[in-house]
Amino acid sequence: MIKKVIPYEIQKLFMAGTVVFLLLLFWGGRLIYQRSVRELARYKKQFKRVQTENKVAHQLEDLKKVREEMKLIKESSRFLAEIAKMAGQLNLKLKSISASPVERHDEFVKLGVQLEIDTTFHELGLFVSKLETAETAILVSDLSVDSDATRQQARSPRVDARMRVDTIYLTDTILEK
Repeated sequence: MIKKVIPYEIQKLFMAGTVVFLLLLFWGGRLIYQRSVRELARYKKQFKRVQTENKVAHQLEDLKKVREEMKLIKESSRFLAEIAKMAGQLNLKLKSISASPVERHDEFVKLGVQLEIDTTFHELGLFVSKLETAETAILVSDLSVDSDATRQQARSPRVDARMRVDTIYLTDTILEK
């Protein structure tokens, strides 16, 4: 019945137009889909970048809070005084105490102290324990203990100890980066 109402040439033209329309619809859909996938990938990348930046910002805030809570000693003389005060509280006999050269780096500054102590093993242990639990971040290194021959013969419990004690504090440069 359609053949009688619509002439054959028009049917061919209609079929060709339908095929062209479907091909254009397919290619257009594909083009739009590919653009959408690229945009979606770009948005995902931006989202991950923003998430990473937020994590870094939170960690910097946490670092600032920790830094504000930490008791910092930014001068060698104050650090020497703090160590001498701790030694005095335990009645240690300091033979010598001297500041090491200040080491300045981009991100931190390191202050050091060389100590020679006349003490017992027990007092030395208490002193090291006190240093490690101090409010200031302190690192004990190069610890050596000697007991000379005269003390060994006299059965003296005292020993000579030498150690290096360091503290560091972050510079503002690391927080700006």
